[in-house]
Amino acid sequence: MKERNYERLREALDRLPTYNSPTDNWAEIAQQLTPPLSERLPSYAPPPAVWNAVSQELDAAPRGMIRSLPFSRILGIAATVLLLLTTGVFLINREHGPSVSYTYSQEAQPTPVTADWDDDEASFDRARREVLARNEPQLNNLGHELDELTSAREEVKSMLTAYGDDPTVVQQLAEIERERADVYRRIIVEL
Repeated sequence: MKERNYERLREALDRLPTYNSPTDNWAEIAQQLTPPLSERLPSYAPPPAVWNAVSQELDAAPRGMIRSLPFSRILGIAATVLLLLTTGVFLINREHGPSVSYTYSQEAQPTPVTADWDDDEASFDRARREVLARNEPQLNNLGHELDELTSAREEVKSMLTAYGDDPTVVQQLAEIERERADVYRRIIVEL
């Protein structure tokens, strides 16, 4: 049985302290084994007739005798050899794994996006002034909604300034801008 953690076991055994036994221990062990163990064990010698029978059987057996195997056994051995040869030929002739090729290319670095959140503010201001000038209930509701979206936009812009270009914050700002544009279109339709 192969030890799984042989290296660890070897290191642990090497770290164990070694002790030498006193020299007189072996002399005491030898004294206690008198008479020697071989003298205390019984010996057995088979009768001469047994050795003569074994010798006669060995002499009677023809030299170079070939053992005959049953035909089914020979057929099984032949099938096993054929299977091993076929498998060996297959393994030798097959490709060793898929062929791998590498391709690479360089992508152009995208141009940095410049935040132009305030480019259309003049249009929104003109629409807000028109809403205030007309003072109609439907337009006033749209103007109030535009004001709320504008204040939410300013809060998100301040978050962008404070925390940097966080993708979730930029996405929130883009959503607010889409809603503002939708309200702006509805105001233009009403005007």
